[in-house]
Amino acid sequence: MPRLPVSASSASTVVMDGRRVVSFGGCNYLGLAHDPEVAHAAIEAIARYGLSTSASRETTGNTLEHDDLEREVAAFVGLPAAVVVPDGYSANLAAAQALAPEHPVALLDRRAHRSMRDAAAAAAMRAVEFDHRDASSARAALESLGPTAGAAVFTDGVFATDGGVAPVGQLLAALRPGLDSLVVDDCHGLGVMGPGGRGTLAALGIRHDRVVLTSTLAKGIGCHGGIVAGTRALAEAVRSRSSAYICTTPTSPAVIAGARAAVRVLAACPERVDRLRANAARLTDAIRAAGLAVQDWPTPIRAFVIADPSGRPDPAAMRVAHTRLLERGYLAPLITYPGGPWPLYFRLSITSEHRREQIEGLGEAMAEVVASVAPPAVVGRGPETPARLTA
Repeated sequence: MPRLPVSASSASTVVMDGRRVVSFGGCNYLGLAHDPEVAHAAIEAIARYGLSTSASRETTGNTLEHDDLEREVAAFVGLPAAVVVPDGYSANLAAAQALAPEHPVALLDRRAHRSMRDAAAAAAMRAVEFDHRDASSARAALESLGPTAGAAVFTDGVFATDGGVAPVGQLLAALRPGLDSLVVDDCHGLGVMGPGGRGTLAALGIRHDRVVLTSTLAKGIGCHGGIVAGTRALAEAVRSRSSAYICTTPTSPAVIAGARAAVRVLAACPERVDRLRANAARLTDAIRAAGLAVQDWPTPIRAFVIADPSGRPDPAAMRVAHTRLLERGYLAPLITYPGGPWPLYFRLSITSEHRREQIEGLGEAMAEVVASVAPPAVVGRGPETPARLTA
């Protein structure tokens, strides 16, 4: 699909080719990218700092905004320490570089975000895979490594492509004592999962010194930048070993100030997360009412296909449906993405700021469009049935 020519946006709409449409794309799950308090904090910081620190944090490019955000985000996710890095992609690289000396093997979920695989390669870790969301497969892979090779197990907390939730507690239980660590990329869990959006670890009640949390500040937090969080020793290892932290200019202090404001807004207004979850349920109902099979993870992401009479995904029908929905004023993204459940599929996301009538309007339009492009008896196939969310 061609890149979208977005010229303006709000928390629930985008402007393309001079026309505003309701958007069910992107990952601004709590609408914080457009929150007035967040924007005001960023504007004020531009006046104080300009747009860039123009140097590494370990030379002359550190600011109090970066230091304060590290303390505040660590407290928010319930971990002892955090380090701010330029983005979520480099957060996994920074974590891998910090862990590699004691963990020469990277054990990756088969559908882990590509940044984790790239991070393992850049840190010269030997990459091994385990079956998607399968802790028993991870355990068997760890046991096959022998008693001396430590491994870092890498998984998304919430998988970006379809909203699936990792069996984090079971993966933690599979670690060999004294040898292995667990890296949870929570880019799509922070702001979404757990009490008040504090993330997947908080949702499962997990706090363990062998767990490393990585995340972006660009999804649920609505800003930009990345974090690596865990023990104080882990934070020190990032600062001393990770070129992804040491050798780069950090995220703009203006954006960091916005992220601090976003964390404050979220902490003070947990009802945003409640609205998000209610809207996610409405989106599921709307998609299913259109005759489509879709998973129902406790996340704001919904992935599905339109099938042909044999039950296989039908790319031609999906492209027509995407165009017809856009003509009706609804952006329902049709995407390809590494690690996705199918080569081409619809990946819709919801925010806390979508209005009921926007969701219901999508459902009505989708029912009309699906009926026009697919046989009524065979219109969709969803991803694997979600397991109950447990530790």
